[in-house]
Amino acid sequence: MTEIHYLLPIDCLYLSDEISEIKSLMGIHFEDDFLVAKYDSYDIGRGDVLVFKAERDSPEFMLFDLYKSFTDQHFMVLFGIRCSKPSSIKKFILDLHNKSEPVSTLIMSEGNDLSRMADFNSYPKIIKYGDQVYTQRIELYVNK
Repeated sequence: MTEIHYLLPIDCLYLSDEISEIKSLMGIHFEDDFLVAKYDSYDIGRGDVLVFKAERDSPEFMLFDLYKSFTDQHFMVLFGIRCSKPSSIKKFILDLHNKSEPVSTLIMSEGNDLSRMADFNSYPKIIKYGDQVYTQRIELYVNK
């Protein structure tokens, strides 16, 4: 399995055709404005991880970490996919990465960074910033 992930502004996800193409190739369905509405519902220092799958038992998924950092001035979210056939999806990932600004380094590997992040046994997670404490949760959305 290949994992690809990077940080980009939430607006790039909402305004991009690439996300729709990736969802289509992975057989995942959700409304793009759902992500923005979820993101907007969180205050600074809050935000959960959302995992989207075509089927519950599938090892493939899309992941969005919507945590709003206290120091984030660009409304960045972590976007990642885990898939078995990255060649068909890679073009759209690169196109989105190239047109997004600002953006972090794109990481593509055979590792398990996203799998660990999507491990439901790791939640809730406690995030501390100064005297602020947030309990981050994970949400799973499955088509079937």
